[in-house]
Amino acid sequence: MMVLAAVILPEDAQKAMVIDMIGKGVFVSFGLLFVGYVVRFMRWRAAKPAPQPEVRVSGQAVIVDGANVMNWGGKPSVEVLSKVLKELGYRGLSPVVYFDDEAARKLTGKRMRPAAMAAELGLPQEQIVFAPKRMTADEVLLEHAVNDNLRVVTNDTFGDLAQKFPKVAEAGFLIKGMWKGGNVILLGLGRPSAA
Repeated sequence: MMVLAAVILPEDAQKAMVIDMIGKGVFVSFGLLFVGYVVRFMRWRAAKPAPQPEVRVSGQAVIVDGANVMNWGGKPSVEVLSKVLKELGYRGLSPVVYFDDEAARKLTGKRMRPAAMAAELGLPQEQIVFAPKRMTADEVLLEHAVNDNLRVVTNDTFGDLAQKFPKVAEAGFLIKGMWKGGNVILLGLGRPSAA
């Protein structure tokens, strides 16, 4: 704009004043833009993950890696996950199922929140936990399991998190399982239920 003003305006005292005003305007605009970006960056940096809802269960709690268990049949399946949850219930365990947004979308084909996922799986909302944005469900569920001394139902070995959570290598911490012929097989929990 300054160049355009220098070319178009006639040579007089006002030309210098107009060019000076344009220059100050550009400088102030870039200054405000810079301050805005700094403020946004500081807010982004200060943002903390949303606090996790309090998990309340009746009976002995067990953590379920929803993203892993839903794939035991080969592809994401509500049926497989629901049957695993029922089998845990038959054994007197109260499952707390962890998801992230991506896993929930793969399972149901749409964006889900804890209340909708709880209804889909037939569990109380308190037993469905979504990992905060920018965090993996694996890290959040392992932290809960280690802090509360709970076991985890999954076939994942959590190799990338083993250094942070050495408990994953302890015998019995991870409850493995499989889906075979329409039935749930859980390893390390004793005899299966008759149901």
